[in-house]
Amino acid sequence: MFLFTWWAALITFAIVLCLLGYVTYKKPHVNWGTSYQAGFYNMALSFSMSLTAVEDHVKNFRPQCLVLTGPPNVRPALVDFVGTFTKNISLMICGNIIMSIFPQHSTDMLVDWLNQRKVRSFFTSFTADSLKEGAHHLMQASGLGKLKPNTVVLGYKMDWQECKPQSLQDYVNTISDAFDSSYGIAILRMMDGLDVMDDLHSAGVCFIQYDDFKKWVNTAQLRSVFQTKQGRKSIDIYWISDDGGLTLLVPYLLTRRNRWKKSKLRVFILGSRETIEDDRKDMKMLLKRFRLEIEDIVVITDVDKPPLAKNLQRYEESIAPFRLSEEQAGGDVEELKRLSPWKVSDKDLEAIKPKVRVLVCGILNISKAAHSLPVPDVTCPSSLYMSWLDALSCGIHCPVLLIRGNQQNVMTFYCQ
Repeated sequence: MFLFTWWAALITFAIVLCLLGYVTYKKPHVNWGTSYQAGFYNMALSFSMSLTAVEDHVKNFRPQCLVLTGPPNVRPALVDFVGTFTKNISLMICGNIIMSIFPQHSTDMLVDWLNQRKVRSFFTSFTADSLKEGAHHLMQASGLGKLKPNTVVLGYKMDWQECKPQSLQDYVNTISDAFDSSYGIAILRMMDGLDVMDDLHSAGVCFIQYDDFKKWVNTAQLRSVFQTKQGRKSIDIYWISDDGGLTLLVPYLLTRRNRWKKSKLRVFILGSRETIEDDRKDMKMLLKRFRLEIEDIVVITDVDKPPLAKNLQRYEESIAPFRLSEEQAGGDVEELKRLSPWKVSDKDLEAIKPKVRVLVCGILNISKAAHSLPVPDVTCPSSLYMSWLDALSCGIHCPVLLIRGNQQNVMTFYCQ
């Protein structure tokens, strides 16, 4: 162009530079569309299809998590925790089960919130009449091909003693349904709870317009404990039962991150005084074959001792509001249990007395961070099951993760 009309070329370049400067300054929210977007889509579709031909193997196992967060910005600690051990290695899906008619944040707003927090996660929502129904549909429909969740993560229900009995039953039924669907389960409990809705209200944030949302996420991001360096702390793993190895795998993945790399792992197992050295030696050999770097192995030998009086009293007080009264127990207990499955009878307490001894005596006397999650029995009342979870995690000032795999092997032996 310079060879033919040099002055026209200069004017053209000046106009282009002015337009470029204007667009750069204004930064309009406009998707111009590029051929790269079509290329990325084709690549993602091609790789996803090719994964369907890959056979499942324990060496390729990854904890692909369906996290029942509700709106992710309401439970940032739960989002940050799962994002810590899934980032760049496995799938994470934040699920929001909508059970109310109140206005909800749009999907675009919540995805922007996840991106601003640098959490690599998908987001999906589902409208349902109950938590169990919504979680069941999300477990069936979430994912694509091999990119499908195998672990359900949810928060501990802090208000289980004050909420409606139907809500408590719905929560425990969700856990049971996940086990029946061959999913692993992880429940995160923090002393101050996970829900920060009150903090959002105090910051003047509830439901805001999308145009103002990006300004808010840059100024009102609530930090959680999982966003800070943990230093030389310990992650205590109470491996009470074999679940395929998920209880060991998740804490190990945490230590592979920069924020947790200085933390050490300690494994606690059940044993007897007579075989304490043999138990420790066998477990050390097993963990070595798993190629796990464990700092210490502790054998718990006092599970047969009677529980402390204060611990037993606290456990009995937690289930007292759900006990069948003497008048009710004198009637048709089976009919009462059918109408109110969260009620606890004397027969229920007799059936689980050996488990109570282990939970109350062997656990409450020791500080911890990660435990094997009990499996809810079909005949176990929901209130009694929640009292177990409370006994496992009460009084702990650090985050507690109750986790259990679906009996699928997730780690391989190292054979010399």
